[in-house]
Amino acid sequence: MKAFFKKAWKEISVFGIVLVVFLALFAYRQATYATYKTITTAQLTKMVEKKESFVLVAGSSKDSYSASYQKVLTKYQTKNRKHKIYYVDLANAKSDYMTKTLHVAVTTPTTMIIKKGQVKAQKAGAMQYYYLYDFIESNM
Repeated sequence: MKAFFKKAWKEISVFGIVLVVFLALFAYRQATYATYKTITTAQLTKMVEKKESFVLVAGSSKDSYSASYQKVLTKYQTKNRKHKIYYVDLANAKSDYMTKTLHVAVTTPTTMIIKKGQVKAQKAGAMQYYYLYDFIESNM
């Protein structure tokens, strides 16, 4: 009977160690993973009206370039948490929404630096990570 408890205790100990390691890895992943925030056109309109400053990416869920660019945005946001990136999906928006809201014509994807509700800089097309980094750092 004593040997049974000894063996059971060892198995519980090993299980406990595995569980602690798994929980530590999960916590690490949660602490280090970051992504851009998807907003609606209504939320974007409110942010512009409040004259906020932020990085905006206008994309479309119907566009393959926007879909591939989202991976770059996630990589940027994970490595650089200084500037939050907001992503607005224009797939279902009116064609003149960006012209009326920000007074700019855009293709998807377009990365914009918004300062006090106004477009300070914009770059059309999907950028690679380092180009995105340089664009944001030089304009924010």
